[in-house]
Amino acid sequence: MTAVSLIPDPDYPEPLPLLPDMEAAVPYPLEALGELLGGAAAGIVEACQVPGALAAQSILAAAAMAAQPHGNAQRDGQLIPLSLFALTVAESGDRKSAADRLALRAHHERQNALLAAYDTEQKQYRDHRDAYQCVRSAILEKEKSDPELAAGELGKLKEPPAPPSPFILADEPTLEGLQKSLLRGYPSQGLFSDEGGQFFGGYASRPENMLKSVAGLSKLWDGAPIIRTRAAEGESASRSGCRLSVHLMIQPIVASGVLSNPLMQGQGFLARFLIAWPQSLAGTRLYRDADPNRDLRLTRYWERMAQLLALAPPTNEQGDLEPNALVMDPDAKAVWVKAHDAIEVSLGRDGSLQEIKPTAAKGGESILRIAGVLAIVEKVEDLSKPIIERAATLVNWYLGEALRMTNPVSADPQLLKAQQLLEWLIRNGWHAFDARTLQQKGPPVARKSAKQRDALLAVLVKHHQLLMEDGKRFRINPAATTATTATGQQS
Repeated sequence: MTAVSLIPDPDYPEPLPLLPDMEAAVPYPLEALGELLGGAAAGIVEACQVPGALAAQSILAAAAMAAQPHGNAQRDGQLIPLSLFALTVAESGDRKSAADRLALRAHHERQNALLAAYDTEQKQYRDHRDAYQCVRSAILEKEKSDPELAAGELGKLKEPPAPPSPFILADEPTLEGLQKSLLRGYPSQGLFSDEGGQFFGGYASRPENMLKSVAGLSKLWDGAPIIRTRAAEGESASRSGCRLSVHLMIQPIVASGVLSNPLMQGQGFLARFLIAWPQSLAGTRLYRDADPNRDLRLTRYWERMAQLLALAPPTNEQGDLEPNALVMDPDAKAVWVKAHDAIEVSLGRDGSLQEIKPTAAKGGESILRIAGVLAIVEKVEDLSKPIIERAATLVNWYLGEALRMTNPVSADPQLLKAQQLLEWLIRNGWHAFDARTLQQKGPPVARKSAKQRDALLAVLVKHHQLLMEDGKRFRINPAATTATTATGQQS
């Protein structure tokens, strides 16, 4: 690469923004999460140097998975699951994986313990099954001489149950795979992926599968029974009381397609998600010593998560989950009704929440779900006034965040790709380059095809973000960056 001097000149054209301006994010109210969860989120912020909203999303979704089998929020006799769906928009390099690893440490340890125990349980099951089959064969032999006696003995013989599938965490399942896991394994599970784009861009999002996937996941959020009817013998099954919490992290370029997808909006799928799009801290994260293993806030959080994950949840005679009811006292209900009605009024004509009507319409229920998670984590037996107030504070933040995202979500996908390319050029010091080298060594969005590359370059030139020389060489408009010296293309 050769150094190219770019000297600012007042005659350079003024760059035009590619995307609508997004308001600055309001800081996440970590204190509303409480001492345990809020402290853990603050610990992740310090250890990983991530935005508070990113850490909070990871912590709240992880806590929901641990709490969901142990309680339901109750409102006027209606039981509401504690499962939460979270969606976080963050760029590559924003340390999504590091934050999620800390939030899910106890969950992965529990998963590893179940996998280790499963090997032993499977061996014991096979031994018992073989013994059962031998005894059954012997009884069937007797049937030839004494059918009545054989029938009586068969009636007393009990087939050993197979151990449950050991998986409680998934990162990229199909809907059918997830349903099978819940039917044959543990009834409370989590779907967590720091590469949520793979989920939305994979099997689940193919046109022929999208409607089924969206509807199936929505039913799991609702706590509806899973019913599978198949022609193959042994494939049909049903189970009530299953719980699933979700946290998907996606990049901005993926978010534009996901958040504007009419099917996901129309089915109310996205309205079930608590969505955050924090501003990147890249460029400010200078090294500092921070050992999360010595942070008491995180160790206390991991201990509580481990306790909840290992605690046997309440079940009925059929073995289905039957979580305890968490009831609001009169003061708590008055706070909830006030919050619910304030949201409802804002949904009316010209109301402040009109633009996010589907999301806001679920605000009252989201308050109860979050309050239930807080109550279970904090070992509180009911939904008290302070817990409802804290949950309402969190939901109000999520509604404000949803409003903040409405404009960028509707941006032209081509402009989003052009913005992604521009950010890559600046981040990697490509202040001067030629089109051929860009397609060979640039980001994937520019390497897909020469046609797409040229279209994106044309957009950037049209918006005066790039200056073009002889139709082949380009450089970033000095008025678009504070850099005065740059690195050009490889020769």
